[in-house]
Amino acid sequence: GGENPAPDPEPEPGVTTLIYAQISENGVDREWLDRFNREHEGEVQIEVRDYSQTSEGGQQGIDLLMTEIAAGKVPDIIELGTSGETTELPYQKLAKKGFLEDLWPYIENDMGLGRVGVIEAPLKAAEVDGGLYTVFGYFQLHTLTGAKAVVGDRTGWTVEDLLEAFETMPEGSVILETYEDYSVRQHLLSSFLYGFSDLFIDLESRQCYFDGELFRSILDLVKRIPDECWWHPYYASQEARKYEYRNRQMDGLVMLDDTRFTYFDNIRDADLCFGEATCIGYPVGDGSPGVYIEPSGIKLAMSSTCADKDAAWQYIRWLITPKPKEYAWGFPVNKKIHSRTRALAIREQRGIKLSDGRRFYDDPVTKEQCEYVTSLFDTNRSSILLDKEVRDIVLDTAGAYFAGDRDLEQTVQMLNDRVGLYLNEQM
Repeated sequence: GGENPAPDPEPEPGVTTLIYAQISENGVDREWLDRFNREHEGEVQIEVRDYSQTSEGGQQGIDLLMTEIAAGKVPDIIELGTSGETTELPYQKLAKKGFLEDLWPYIENDMGLGRVGVIEAPLKAAEVDGGLYTVFGYFQLHTLTGAKAVVGDRTGWTVEDLLEAFETMPEGSVILETYEDYSVRQHLLSSFLYGFSDLFIDLESRQCYFDGELFRSILDLVKRIPDECWWHPYYASQEARKYEYRNRQMDGLVMLDDTRFTYFDNIRDADLCFGEATCIGYPVGDGSPGVYIEPSGIKLAMSSTCADKDAAWQYIRWLITPKPKEYAWGFPVNKKIHSRTRALAIREQRGIKLSDGRRFYDDPVTKEQCEYVTSLFDTNRSSILLDKEVRDIVLDTAGAYFAGDRDLEQTVQMLNDRVGLYLNEQM
């Protein structure tokens, strides 16, 4: 891909052509597309337009697509992106402006699905004003996890609670660290934005509240966490660092883990590291469990002006139906596949190969552990609602505060101004 989207070919008489806007490299399942086109020959054909690269005019493919949408040239099926916690396109904005079709009626009237056939929580969390404008096959769960003995047996807390719990930790402990190659501060601040941006930004009035007590306390917390973890040269590889990181958790020297749950057995691993783990959530103190959902894999939307909505749904529904070849991007949205995954986690022992070739078997996940994870699904927070541009503005502005180049007061005022300006230009 990468060339300018081609001019429209002459359609065959009697055949409807649906335009599929692709914006990420792996944003189309070619196998399914070819099968759909074969099965609907002479009636409906889907044609892919590649917006994943920069076009000749120097415009980013995505910028070009947004320009076309604003001019009323809206593709029939829109891929919203496959990577990262939010979408490449501003999903919430497109939905609010009426460019996208509400997909709940299609799910409800689908003989093979209906609301009973899906795990509703991740879809409900992706709603905009009560409508569901995208569908995805999988989801992941993000939360902060700690030892029950340290953080207690609860969900939801405040920054103040977190710092009080940290006081009880032994000398030389850290609140949070990572064995991976990323900035701990940026990663943690991003999590607060992905899950809880509605606490600092009111899209309706385009007002920002970064100068409120909550966001100030979040910036203060993030600044207390060392950005780079120091590792002894002995732990050169990421795998070696991971083992040492787990050991530090087991020794009670790392208070929290920024956990991404993709499978039920992640809870077993957390219990292994923390003795008994509590998914306590991000400290936002709004009375919620402080967890958020990340839709994963290909995310598709249908335009409200789609040339054949029923045919487009026949294509889109494939994301949430059982397939011969399952891609495991996280917890399945389809209830049948979900139940199968869960049953397998309870039955299956996990074999871990040791460096000397011997195998070591972990216990299967217990029914109670699965129920605990399932209870966390019930959140109305989804990372898909965050506009990528907003995240980038916040990380950029907060970076100077973390580096000591700007004080807290200047930072929160600048955030209000910069994000407020962006929202007023956009919506």
